[in-house]
Amino acid sequence: MGKEQLDALVDRNVLHVGPPGRDEFDGLVASAGKRLNDARNDGLSPESRFDLAYNASHALALAALRRLGGSQNRYVVFQALVHTVTISIQRYLACSQDVTTSATRSNTRGSPK
Repeated sequence: MGKEQLDALVDRNVLHVGPPGRDEFDGLVASAGKRLNDARNDGLSPESRFDLAYNASHALALAALRRLGGSQNRYVVFQALVHTVTISIQRYLACSQDVTTSATRSNTRGSPK
């Protein structure tokens, strides 16, 4: 896979390697684009919009990982993101915090006080 950290995950049997495919990559990116467009729909509930945006981000993260030949569950896909795209660890952590904050807000809306 070319990345030392990803290879370590393969060695520990946390990440599995498979041949990357252009059609799969293109399909994941197209799916993410459609979901992001749908997430902009103000007529949907905040929870639905969050789900669409989250699934779009997963599709893009998985596309980045599959491009390098890796595959695995959602947790590993997001963990490996810092190694599969050009992004600083500081930006990754900031984005992660934004998602956590959004999820918390989404889950507390409509909760009894």
